[in-house]
Parts: sequence; structure tokens; C-alpha cells
Amino acid sequence: MSSGSRVKTAYAPQATLATTPITGWKILPNITNGLNNATTLTDSEMLNGTRVKSSGMVTSGEISGDIEAELMYETYDDLMAAAFWNDWTVKGAGTPSKLVIGDIRKMFAFTKDFEDIKAHYLFKGVHVNSLKIDVGTDSIVKVTFGLMGLGYEASKTVSFAKTPTAAVMGAKASGMSIGDIKHDGAPIGVCVEAFSFEMDNQAEIQKCLGNNLYGGNLFAMIANISGSMTIAFSSKAYDILELQRTGGTLSIEVPIMFNATDGYTITIPKAQISGDIPSPSGNELVTAEVTYTVVDESPIITRNAATV
Repeated sequence: MSSGSRVKTAYAPQATLATTPITGWKILPNITNGLNNATTLTDSEMLNGTRVKSSGMVTSGEISGDIEAELMYETYDDLMAAAFWNDWTVKGAGTPSKLVIGDIRKMFAFTKDFEDIKAHYLFKGVHVNSLKIDVGTDSIVKVTFGLMGLGYEASKTVSFAKTPTAAVMGAKASGMSIGDIKHDGAPIGVCVEAFSFEMDNQAEIQKCLGNNLYGGNLFAMIANISGSMTIAFSSKAYDILELQRTGGTLSIEVPIMFNATDGYTITIPKAQISGDIPSPSGNELVTAEVTYTVVDESPIITRNAATV
């Protein structure tokens, strides 16, 4: 029997798919680790002289899954950069670092260890395909990374993560930690009940003839970046919803603060929106659900820190 409390996740940068990292392993705090190895068993159509089915063959495999966590300051910066396919730009001590969409591939090895029963799994060539950040009024800010990989191993002896460093338990944030939300550069001036940011790189795995069950390479396609806001229905909400009639754009800025100096600011320079006119009952506060899609310019995550 295994206990969920004994499941440990670790990761390390991986230079080549063929080589499992020896150093650089870090324990990754998480709520759930959904990484999984799935294979496709293709049925045989051969007749064998009886009515018993002929055995099939494993013809393909897939490494994928989500890792969900409570967003902590700096703890997930490696994976956030990987989702953007870029590096954090650091211009000097005390200056904000920025993250925009790029073309720099980040590849990792991940382990999933059930320590109490000695079941150890290694996922290789892992890329971050998607990133989601959820902010609500009465919850801790959540982050979800959608992962795709190119290789897999398993062991019943020892973990593949060699001497990983301890988990970095940074400061957390909640809906109470959100600073002034801005719309087109000015405070939005209306109650925002929820905000989400989602990025999907729409990655595709290329499979070639030969011994590559999980694929030979992974390519990021056009990034699909979207999200939503729940806002109190007001004159401002009316103006925002009316933008969908013309295809007009707006900008959004959402600061997530972990303390007085450290935080992330999500900036969306240009987004087109959609949403329905509210249809409330007589006993409801009227809110508008606004969905946005990022266009033309990359979103920016700014890391404000006294420690950078």
C-alpha cells in the first residue's frame, strides 16, 4: 500500500534526451503530479484458425500530464520560463526581470517517486506546453503546468533523481494579495472577482519510423494565450463588453504580490474580448464574464524582487 503523502517529485534540466541528468535535481513542491506514461496497443487483424483474437503490438506512446501547485515566489520560475520558451531577462541587481514569448527550448527530466513502496518513474525530454494561473477572491493563487515528454523509464530500486536539493517553499499569494488591476493603463475602477491567464504552446510531437515510441522531437506552434475576468457589471464592464462589436483591443495588468517588494505582474498589452450580457436573477449580484484572447504582442510576466 502507498500513501499520497510519500509521493515526491523532482526535476532537473536535461541537455540531451539520451542522457539522464546526474546533477541539478530539485524537489518540486506540488499539489498533484499527473505525469503519466500511456501506450497504444494496436489490435492484430490476423486470423489464426480459431475464433481467439491474435495478440496485438504496442505501436505508440505518450508522455503527458499536469502538475498543479500553489504559486510561490521564485519556486516555479524555471517552469514559467520553459512555458514561455525563453529566459528571464535580468538587467541587474534590484531591477525587475521580464519574461516574454521566445524560441529557446527548455527540456527537463522529471521523477515521480512513490517512496514507501519503492516505485520510481523517470520522464525524459519533458517540455512545458501550457501554463495556467488562477486567481480567486477566497483562495490561494494556483498554477498549473501542462507537460509533454519524449522518454520514460521505471525502477523498483532507487530514484533517478540524484541528491536533489530540498524543496524551496517560497511565499504564497491569495486573492488578498492582488495589487491595483489596470485596464488600458489606468486602475480598472470596478470589482474584479476572479482572473485567469492561460497559455498553450499547442506543441506537436514528431514521430518518425524507427525506435522512438514517444516521438523524436517536439515543436511549439502558435501560442494560444487567453484567459478570463469576472467583473462587477458597471459602466466600465459595459464599455469592455462593447469592444467585441468592433474587434477592438484592450490592455490588462494584474500584479500578484507576495510581500511588500516581491511579486509578479502579468501584463497583457493587447487582447480582444468576448462575453455575454449578464442575465441575473433578482437575488444576484450582477457580474460579467469577460473572456480575452491575447493578440499581436507577447504577454509579459515581470518579476519584481529585492533579491534578484
